[in-house]
Amino acid sequence: MNVTLKLPDELVREARHRAVNQSKSLSAWMADLVSRELDSPSNESGASMSLAEAMRVPGMPASFYEKDFALPDRKTTKHREFTLDPDGD
Repeated sequence: MNVTLKLPDELVREARHRAVNQSKSLSAWMADLVSRELDSPSNESGASMSLAEAMRVPGMPASFYEKDFALPDRKTTKHREFTLDPDGD
């Protein structure tokens, strides 16, 4: 089936480059892209999953995903200085 889409020129140029890099026509590349999107799991609203949702491990407790953990303050962390001696001395 033929479909006409109106897309920005720069977007089409980039899509063509990606298609060529995969040894595909633009039509084949777009068909694969649409097929992948339609086959991907989605949440209840029909939108694709976020990366965080996709990386969830089944059976893990919610506490596993908590983000409240202390990180060291980079400004107060002391860095060790070292030098590289190519002669091994």
